[in-house]
Formats: sequence, structure tokens, C-alpha cells
Amino acid sequence: MEVKELKSKGLKREFLITIGVDDLKEKKIKKLQDIASKAKIDGFRPGKVPTAHIEKLYGQSVMVEVIEEKVTEASQSVLKDRDLKAAVKPDVKLDSDMNDVIEKNKDLVFTMNCEVLPEIEITDFSKIKLDKPVSKPKEKDIKDALDYLAKQNKSFKEASEKTKSKDGDQVTLDYVGKIDDITFDGGTANDANLVLGSKSFIDNFEDQLIGLKKGDKKLVKVKFPDNYQSSDLAGKEATFDVEIKKVSKAEESKVNDDLAKSLGMENLEDLKKNLEERIQQDFDSAARMKLKDSLLDALEKKHKFELPESMVNQEFDQMWNQLQQQLDQQKKELNDLELSEKEIRKNYTEISEKRVCTGLLIAEIGNQNNIQLEDNDINKALQTEMQKYPGQEKEILDYYQKNQDAIRQLTAPVFEDKVIDFILEKVDLKDVKVSREDLFDSGMKEESKSKKKTKSKATSDKKSKPKSKAKKVSAKKDK
Repeated sequence: MEVKELKSKGLKREFLITIGVDDLKEKKIKKLQDIASKAKIDGFRPGKVPTAHIEKLYGQSVMVEVIEEKVTEASQSVLKDRDLKAAVKPDVKLDSDMNDVIEKNKDLVFTMNCEVLPEIEITDFSKIKLDKPVSKPKEKDIKDALDYLAKQNKSFKEASEKTKSKDGDQVTLDYVGKIDDITFDGGTANDANLVLGSKSFIDNFEDQLIGLKKGDKKLVKVKFPDNYQSSDLAGKEATFDVEIKKVSKAEESKVNDDLAKSLGMENLEDLKKNLEERIQQDFDSAARMKLKDSLLDALEKKHKFELPESMVNQEFDQMWNQLQQQLDQQKKELNDLELSEKEIRKNYTEISEKRVCTGLLIAEIGNQNNIQLEDNDINKALQTEMQKYPGQEKEILDYYQKNQDAIRQLTAPVFEDKVIDFILEKVDLKDVKVSREDLFDSGMKEESKSKKKTKSKATSDKKSKPKSKAKKVSAKKDK
């Protein structure tokens, strides 16, 4: 193999690589011999098929396979011999004519263009000084949480027979769903409770029940969402024969032992202790994120190196595609956003550069300090992911076991946290007491602010995901 370096500018490299025909032939012969030893061809005993016959049958396809393998091997070898690592997959262009290589025994010549990862000199972490935010729940935090629970756990008291339903009331109803006058599975229920305005049933089902009283009957007309989980119902119009069994008015729960017991606690004091622990966990998690953001900002300022343009472009394209998908789903355009396209692109470019910079730093610090994921780390990440999909645990596990790229993406945050923990043990930390407001409000990163502003109008009318049991009752929204 002959290698000629055509370009070396910054992180960009270009090589002209020539692989001699003898190397290609050698590998081709080995492959053909392997095929001959295993091939079962009529008229020949196993392992006794003449090489010339195998050549006639498989020669060209094997040579194409050899060329592909040799190009990959040579590309990797060129980088390894020079102690270089490609930032993204190298771009390879064949200079030889394939027919000349396959049929005329010509050398294989190709050009490889790539960007390489920069050399990074890691700073002394002990010279980094950071404030570590510390915050503890106050009486008001616990009181606010109790008041919120009381509002969220309303009780309902049956109203008089003449009371007409309003938004926020709970109606108890029987219904029978039909499509083209034929009932469908899961579309029937008796004594079902529905809080009007909860948006837990499909389309405008709930709106059509406002103004009804006990004993009233109503033919409700709706259309199932196009993305409904049951393909048999998705996008179809349906009717529901509804009968109101009773109308109940909401009564806000009081903060007392009864509320605590309804939530599985022995008494109000136990509920307060439980809330304090959970709020503290939230505070600690927010403090950790704030400290992590400060550390990443400090690392970025302490290290200056050229960023691979290809990696920045990939990150930008991913973000831009996500934005475009959101706009398409909401049938909006870029000019519906608060910022101009030029400003959005500028913001996204800055975010992409920041992400690539910190990503390369995390990877290099982990590499230099031999920080690795253990089996337990991977298993925990898999368990957490599977818990998000009850009943589909096996499918999720099979997917990740067969997809190493997906595993790497899933465990990347775990690896990052291990590196962050390693660095935090060495930096100069100072505990600083902060308020709840400082912890959650002013701690929002510039990146988050920028993205939020970019997407504010695009997401302003986005409906929240329903929380109903769609599989149980098909009048309810799809999850």
C-alpha cells in the first residue's frame, strides 16, 4: 500500500491511497478458496469444486467485497499509523475505474478526506474554583406542596338531579361507541367517571357533555386521532351513545390527616416529612445541574482548541431537523418564530459549538484518566429505560442488545456523569447557600434560554399529552 498526503490544514486531511493488485488478488484467492471448501454445487463433491469454476460463479462479487474491505482497512490503517482519530466517518472517493480493477488487474486508487480530532491539553483541575449551590426546603415550600396536593386530589360530591354539568365537574356516564353503526372493542363503558375539561377523552368528546344533567342522553360525534394507537380506529369518525348517570361538583381536599391517608401516609406529619425529603431531592438535583453547568462553562473557557467542522455541522443539522419537524407537525413556518432565521441559525451554531467542545473535553478527560463504564452502569441505564415502557421490557432490552450505537447513546449521559464526578473531586468547591428562586429560575443556561426563545411560538399551542387509559376505553385519548 502506498500513501501520499495531499492536504494537511488544521484538522482536515486528504490522502491518496494505492492498493496494489497483488494484495487484492491475494485476498480474493483466500475468499474463493473458503467458498470452494464449503460450497455445495451439483456435480461436485463438497470441497472438491475447482477454483476456476468458483471464480466463474463468484469472482466478480468477491472482488467487489474485497475492494470494500480493503478500502476500509487501508483508511483505518492510514489514520492509526499517524496516531490520528477521525472526527466523523472519512469520505472516500474511488479514483480507479471499478471495471479496470476487477477485469484488467489494475491497482486500486482512492482518495480519503477526513477531519481528525484535535489534540487537547487538559488543564489542572485544582486551579478551577466553583461555587457549589446549597439549598434546603423552607416551611413555605412544604406548605405550597401540601396546597398543590390538596388541589390535585379533589373529591367530588354528587349534585342535585337538576344540576347541569360545567367545566371542572365530574360526570358519571355509560357510553357505547360505534363506527358506521357497528360497535367496536373497547368502546363501551358503564359508570365511567370523567372530569370535564381534563382533556382525557378524544377530540371534543368532553365539550359535548357540558350543560347536561342526570338522566340526559346525548349522541356524541368525534374523530379518532390519526396517530391513535389502534390502527383500526386511527383517523376514523365515531359516535357514542352517552347517558349521564350523575353530575358531581369538585370539592378541594383539606390539608389534614385524611389527605395524607388518601395518599398512602399514616398522618399529616408523615406526609410533611415525605414531602420534605422529596423536595430536598429536587433541590439537590437542581443544585447538581447548576454546578455541572458551571463546571462545563469553566472547562470550555480553560481549553482552547480547533473544533472539527464536520462534528459541529452534524450537531447543528440534528437540532435544525428537530425544529423543522416541530414546525411541520404544527403546520407552521420559520417566520412564525420570534427570531429571524439568521438569528436562529446563529444561536444554533453557538450551541452546536459548545456541545462539541464540551463533548470532546469529556471524552478526552475520560480517556486520559481511564474512566470507563462498568456492567453495572450499563444495566442501570437499561433498567431505567425499560421502566419507561411498561409491558415492553423485553422488546426494549432486545433492541439495545442488538444495537451497539443505541447502547452508546443511552449510556453517554452515565459516562459524562462519571467524568464530571471525577473532576469535581479535584476542583476547588465552595458551598454557597442559595434560594429556591436562584436554584430553579436564574440557573437556566443560556443554551436553554436561546432554544426556548427560538421555539416559544412554535410550541405555544402544542397540546399536552393525555393521561388516560386509552387501551381500556377507546373513547379516551391515545397515550
